[in-house]
Amino acid sequence: MSALLKSLPFANGAMLLWGLAASLPIIIHLWSKRKYNEVTWAAMEYLLAALRKNVRRIRIEQLILLLIRVAILCLLAVALADPIWSLFPTLGSSMGTAGRTHFVLVLDGSYSMDYRASEKSRFEVAQQLAIQVVRDSRQGDGFTLVLMADPPVVVISEPAFDPKDVMEEIENLRMRHGGANLPTTLAEIEGILHKGNVAHSRLNDRKVCFFTDLGKTTWEDSATETCRKRVERLARESALVVFDVGQTDVENLAVTAMSVRESLVTIARNVTIEAEVQNLGRSSRTGRQVALYVDDQQIHAERIDVSAGGRATVAFPYRFETPGEHKIEARLADDALMVDNHRWLSVPVRESIRVLCIEGKQGAARHIALALEPSKSEHPRVRPDVRFEHALLELDLGQYDCVFLANVGRFSGDESAVLYDYLKYGGGLVVSLGDQVQADSYNEQLGGELSGKRILPVRLERPAPEAQYFFNPLEYRHAIVAPFARHERSGLISTPVWKYFKVTRHDSPAAKVALEFHNGDPAIVEEPILRGRSIVLTTAVSPESMDRSTNPPTPWTAIASWPSFPPLVQEILTLAVGGRTSDRNLLVGDTVEGSVAAAAGGLTLSVEGPDGDSDRVPLVTDGERSRWVYDRAMWSGIYTAHYSEPLDKRELFAVNVNTRESDLDRFDPELLPGEFNQDFSPSADEVSLPTTKPMQYFRWFLGAVFVLLLAESFAAWYFGNASS
Repeated sequence: MSALLKSLPFANGAMLLWGLAASLPIIIHLWSKRKYNEVTWAAMEYLLAALRKNVRRIRIEQLILLLIRVAILCLLAVALADPIWSLFPTLGSSMGTAGRTHFVLVLDGSYSMDYRASEKSRFEVAQQLAIQVVRDSRQGDGFTLVLMADPPVVVISEPAFDPKDVMEEIENLRMRHGGANLPTTLAEIEGILHKGNVAHSRLNDRKVCFFTDLGKTTWEDSATETCRKRVERLARESALVVFDVGQTDVENLAVTAMSVRESLVTIARNVTIEAEVQNLGRSSRTGRQVALYVDDQQIHAERIDVSAGGRATVAFPYRFETPGEHKIEARLADDALMVDNHRWLSVPVRESIRVLCIEGKQGAARHIALALEPSKSEHPRVRPDVRFEHALLELDLGQYDCVFLANVGRFSGDESAVLYDYLKYGGGLVVSLGDQVQADSYNEQLGGELSGKRILPVRLERPAPEAQYFFNPLEYRHAIVAPFARHERSGLISTPVWKYFKVTRHDSPAAKVALEFHNGDPAIVEEPILRGRSIVLTTAVSPESMDRSTNPPTPWTAIASWPSFPPLVQEILTLAVGGRTSDRNLLVGDTVEGSVAAAAGGLTLSVEGPDGDSDRVPLVTDGERSRWVYDRAMWSGIYTAHYSEPLDKRELFAVNVNTRESDLDRFDPELLPGEFNQDFSPSADEVSLPTTKPMQYFRWFLGAVFVLLLAESFAAWYFGNASS
């Protein structure tokens, strides 16, 4: 009986038992009809004769009064039971358990929710609807709140029962500038429901409400086996409701790429700034303005046409005259989705690129230094510093953008550790071999066979037999040799090599052969390692490396005297130093990190976000440097790291959106798992629910009782007067 009462649409179903009182008028009526002993009385005979003439009318009057009295008691019982119904069936189905519902409110926090079909963004509409669900709830209902982002953010982890607090949390939600991860969000919801069931067992009815635009990039995961299993488990213990706040046939332009062609920028040299705009809609867009800003000053603007699904590139030369931290912004004219109309670039500008050249013997690095900076200009682009190998432990490698090792014979454990740390902080390492190289030392110390800290992309085997070898550029596919594709007479493929080291690439998909010999052996192998890049040239770069087994001794190569050598070294340098600035340009959700010399005592650091808010970030000593990590870059823009005294400097970091979310294609609602209920899709103008609050009708029933009481009194009076 109790289960039946709970299933009825009444807040207090047990009060319906008072409806049994409606049987009292009927019992009294039937009791009054029982037979009595008849006694003949002359006066009554005349009265009975008169009554027989009106018996039909009197019976009808009695039945009317009986029905009114029964209705009064029935309606009073219904009013006491507090009847409730909802015009919104999916949520209304839960209202049979007044104050016993656990609502899990899940708001899509991906940046496609910033799309504005009208004055309100999709996210603002979602907030409005979620607040209405809370406002229309019953006393005793509990609420938890999740922002579906990547990763998801659990704002309220345990059921909260104060609607005002919950609505305030919803209003304070801030949409992220990233995507949304559906599988991990479903996993979080499972955990929330489990904890809620344990801590608040009386909340035996559960509703999971998703407020989302059904973006394809998020919801296409619902078709995966992992998501389907989680949805099935959730559906067994809760109702899943989707509030679709998206629109169809929407258009969007986005700045999808931003770059400076040079890896490291130096003063007084022209660089080319490029910005790419993509049309992610189905209609061509014409006359859209794109502006380029350097340090918040507009330097260029032009109008572009972009075909449907196409791309357009804006390029502009620029010359930095001052060293230091600079920022570049590409800004597209506003459209319905403004988050992806901006893209930033952090550009640390140097007076010159500093390169440390370590030579294993006299003259081994001389030709590298000359190729790096052949001119003697007042403001050289590259400043090579040639030292002997002992300098590895004497100098702070952090002051150099790249380290060249030329024919260094062997390495100690300390030298290996220094080079490993150098790569860890984004340095570029270029190793050229030669006649002094001891393969075992390289493999043990730089190959990680002893320490496990691998620095090189290859394992050294043995010197190749003396012969004449030539380079194979592998169709000029790699960035190092690509510039030679249109200059076959530059001498690259005719460079004579007589000896080199045979090597074996480590089992890493990131290790790539940029150049090989005509017999298929690698000549240049590169691999990004840690945050830096390691490049190995398997032959020598100096004529000082000799094969003394021949008579007369034969040089390993004549590469240093070939015209292709300087541009080859420049391209190697360009690739090697890329890691020095890669950590300055990130995507939303990436960690912002940096390091400084550990000797800077009393140093503090704060990171200022695009909104101007600052956070103190701790510095952690790591060997000879102090490193820091900031993991709250969830919004696009420029983040500024401020170092206190004694450094008193700043570093700029550009955090941009992942434009995968700029594709506003919707996931077909028909393809959602059947466990999802889809009862609501707002129009652009109407964003309120029909109602999520159960309508309480007890006042109406009490009013009906009052009216029937008046009617009963009037009917009894009227029928009595009529009878008399």
